[in-house]
Amino acid sequence: MDVTKRLAILAAARRLFTRHGLEATNMDRLADVAGVSKATVYKHFQSKEHLFQAVLDDLLAQLPEPGTLVAHGHQQLRPRLLAIGRDFCGLATSPLVQDIREMMADAGVAGGITPGAFWTSCAAPYQAAFAEMLRATAAVDDLEIVDPQLATSQFFALVASEPFLRQATGARPLTGTVLTQHLGAAVDTFLRAFHRPGKATPSA
Repeated sequence: MDVTKRLAILAAARRLFTRHGLEATNMDRLADVAGVSKATVYKHFQSKEHLFQAVLDDLLAQLPEPGTLVAHGHQQLRPRLLAIGRDFCGLATSPLVQDIREMMADAGVAGGITPGAFWTSCAAPYQAAFAEMLRATAAVDDLEIVDPQLATSQFFALVASEPFLRQATGARPLTGTVLTQHLGAAVDTFLRAFHRPGKATPSA
């Protein structure tokens, strides 16, 4: 099997499926964009639906490992949370996650994907990794965490809700100094809520 042609087909399919959806994507047009014959497309993929699933599987495989999101060495707590928040915002607003969301929404309309699959694939694993980090480091970080899962939900809501919603709705994104201020305020709010009473709140 020609790997180069297969990759070209996947790239063209990603472009067309995310722009036009599964039903409206024409396989002749897809072959033209990929620079191959229609017969070559069907040699690699049995059907348009099979190709759609292959593209989605390829995108999901490109998601970073959840553990890498919270692996920021031995930084102090506030810089560590800022780095985690920035990394997750970058992931949540990335073209990769945007394309996964659009393709899953399209597949959901056709009944070809389980409801909640986007959350399960693109949010839940990262929240689980963060919650595990809280369980492991809360004591040394002077955090008072009764419910790590709830604290995790609060952290991700604070740092990522607005950046993600802006991206999803086509609004102007938070960038540069504005994003830095947003993340700093989000982390400080989290620390005020969960820092152990009687201990000095971490600073930059």
